[in-house]
Amino acid sequence: MADVTIVGDVNVDIITSPIEKYPELDSQVTLPYVYLVPGGCACNTAIECANLGIKTKLIGKVGDDLFSDYLIKTLKKHGVKTKIKIEKGKNTGITYAVNFKNMTRSMFTYRGTNELLSVRDFNTDDIKGKILLVTGFNLLNNLRKDVKTLFLYARNRRMKTFLDPNWDPEGWPENRLNDILELLKYTDFFFPSLEEGKATVKTENDRLIAKKILHLGSGGVCLKLDEKGCLLGKENTIKLIDGFAVNSVNTTGAGDVFLAGFIKGYLSDWPIEDAVRFANAAGALSTTKLGLGKYPKFKEIIEFLESRGVEVGK
Repeated sequence: MADVTIVGDVNVDIITSPIEKYPELDSQVTLPYVYLVPGGCACNTAIECANLGIKTKLIGKVGDDLFSDYLIKTLKKHGVKTKIKIEKGKNTGITYAVNFKNMTRSMFTYRGTNELLSVRDFNTDDIKGKILLVTGFNLLNNLRKDVKTLFLYARNRRMKTFLDPNWDPEGWPENRLNDILELLKYTDFFFPSLEEGKATVKTENDRLIAKKILHLGSGGVCLKLDEKGCLLGKENTIKLIDGFAVNSVNTTGAGDVFLAGFIKGYLSDWPIEDAVRFANAAGALSTTKLGLGKYPKFKEIIEFLESRGVEVGK
């Protein structure tokens, strides 16, 4: 039996070593390394959840290619139970992430089979546990209209519903934005980045973003502010939970590791502020490692928090 079921995008990430700037047109630069790792919000979150000792189930879709073989073997190695459809004749999604030395990044994504994932690829009774998380929402073009039905199914079984929107590569048109706004009424926790929050409620101020999301019906909101931490909104309270300064080498996937950390604290019945502190630490640590090292273990996160004089779960 799973503790959490995660539905969403599964792909590979091809990540560059940090560069100063893009090369000029028709020119070339060499890199000390480029590496291939599991990617996609759902895949990253599932691996980190399993790393943290959470019984995790991942539902997604991949192509019948070498990337899918790598992903399925890696997920199995980390202890993630999978319900992943392999679509014959189609290609697994790929994100090419260009890292810059100022710790920003630019990403090029081929959605591949992620945009083909639909409710025909799994059964609702595959959704089990205490939490249903849908993440990478804006990359799931074929599934997005059915997420409300999945959330209602989960709530009828007393599961909590978590939603992470992802950036909308189609520019947040009104019809797609309305899909998210409608879902907020059935969402127990919403996890946008600051830029995603701005786009969702068309507001610049972070506290007002959180307030508007709560007003629209979400039971809670974690507005991710990168190294500044997280703005936690719950009921009538909006509170900044500070982040942690670290020597970052790669930020790709940090928000997904944050989400897994929050789920760990939430399932452990910690005070919600402690769940966010743990999540902040997990996300920060993930930026200090490359490759599969970006998924920190529970003990590593606790020791990091203790080194900063922070206790959680007491």
